[in-house]
Amino acid sequence: MSGSPSNPRPWWKQPPLWVGAGPLLAFLVLAAIDLNLAKDFTSEGKAIIGSLLGGIWQWMVALLFVVAIVIALSPVGKVRLGGNDAKPSLKMFDWCAVLICTLLAGGGVFWSAAEPLFHFIEPSPVFEVMGVKGKTAAAVDPALAVSFLHWGFLAWALVATTTTITFSILEKKGEPLRPRTLLVNVLPHSWVDGPIGDIADGLSVVAAIAGTVGPLGFLSLQLSDAAGQLPGMTNSAGLQSLVVVLLTTVFAISTVSGIQKGIKWLSELNVWLTIALAAGLLLLGPGIWLIQHFFGGLVTYITHLPQMALLPRTKETGIWLDWWTVFYWGWFLGYAPLMGLFTAGVSRGRSIRELVLAVAILCPLVTNLWFTLVGGTGMYLDLNGADITGALETDGINAAASTLLTILGGLPLSWLLIPIGLVLVVLFMCTSADSMSYAAAMVVSSRNEPPAPLRLFWALMIGTLTLVLLRIGTSLTDPTSINALQAFIVIAAVPVTPLVLVTLWTAPRLAWKEWQRGQSTP
Repeated sequence: MSGSPSNPRPWWKQPPLWVGAGPLLAFLVLAAIDLNLAKDFTSEGKAIIGSLLGGIWQWMVALLFVVAIVIALSPVGKVRLGGNDAKPSLKMFDWCAVLICTLLAGGGVFWSAAEPLFHFIEPSPVFEVMGVKGKTAAAVDPALAVSFLHWGFLAWALVATTTTITFSILEKKGEPLRPRTLLVNVLPHSWVDGPIGDIADGLSVVAAIAGTVGPLGFLSLQLSDAAGQLPGMTNSAGLQSLVVVLLTTVFAISTVSGIQKGIKWLSELNVWLTIALAAGLLLLGPGIWLIQHFFGGLVTYITHLPQMALLPRTKETGIWLDWWTVFYWGWFLGYAPLMGLFTAGVSRGRSIRELVLAVAILCPLVTNLWFTLVGGTGMYLDLNGADITGALETDGINAAASTLLTILGGLPLSWLLIPIGLVLVVLFMCTSADSMSYAAAMVVSSRNEPPAPLRLFWALMIGTLTLVLLRIGTSLTDPTSINALQAFIVIAAVPVTPLVLVTLWTAPRLAWKEWQRGQSTP
């Protein structure tokens, strides 16, 4: 199987383009014709998928983490991605910064405030049966533990360990960095080079675009809520749409410009702003209390990880699982092929052990610390008399967008912290959307430098889908549209499941063979 053909067809004649664009365009047409039908499709589709695939996803994600750790800790972990002579192109700090900013994206910043508070108000079924009561000091560590589950070791391992290992080793053997490559060694080359490969590439793009639409929608709601608090402005569907248009314009221009150095620069800026905001939360907020509960939440997380990760689906737990764990696994699963490609590209010269320790251990710990600083501050303020959770209890997920602003507003120097928080979310989102638009264009065009019109097409597709999903919610009695965004993400992840599932076998097998080859080489 070769990379790009010597005389490639024009980008608009590439089958993966239409495999990927077709379902998205069909959904846009459906929404234009009948919003109610589009809403029924997303909501019912999510419910069906949760009941049929939720348990499979839970076991798959747990196994992916175990397999990745076993590979890293074994002698096979010494295998260097890209070959023994490959040298890292990024310093360790820069490498981790790019990984965190690209893989975490704006969604992680959005949920870092709201999710711990939701589990603080209403403990997960795992801790509820243990007698943990909501909105008490005893609920703090369990709330953080559940957030760590969804944004910790397992989630990061799903996105960029076994997929990255498979891509990296097969690229060294001459295979192209495209989602279809995950099927090499599983299906005949003639199949992978044909329609099955086109479908794999196209549907991976659909899932990744859906995963990017979600954070863009979440961010738009947050920015719209912030702007709505200004004099003379009201948070409305029109303001939400305007925010989407402005954000889309920014990352579309960045995508079309093709300045790839900007991703590294923005990632570093994101990291430094995150450090600045984290320092503000520690110094201006309950610093010692937060550090204590970070370790307390981490111990609770590790102790109860099997029960949380493999929570059985029952009549009582089904709704909770679909809203939280199944949604997250579907979201990150949809990202996995393209994020695995991206990680393989920036990780050349790193050993498998370095990759797994960075992606599945170090980056999750940084993410968990961030959730503790933001969500933990909210829980501390609420326990000490501030009304942080009132809006969440009254309006549920509808109030999630403003939670970060509420928390920052409860601290000294809020006039400085709130703008930093908003800029941070915007930069995270623009970096993620820019990278995803470019990656989607690469996949469907079979070119490392895809044409500008194709990059613009995917950027506009992300923006348009976000507008449609927001309109579905605001037009049909869901004020925030988060239900529609979540459902769309879960549905799009279904066809990507087999691509990631096969890496449970291909990643250790390829790594083992690569290690053996290195052992036999004098």
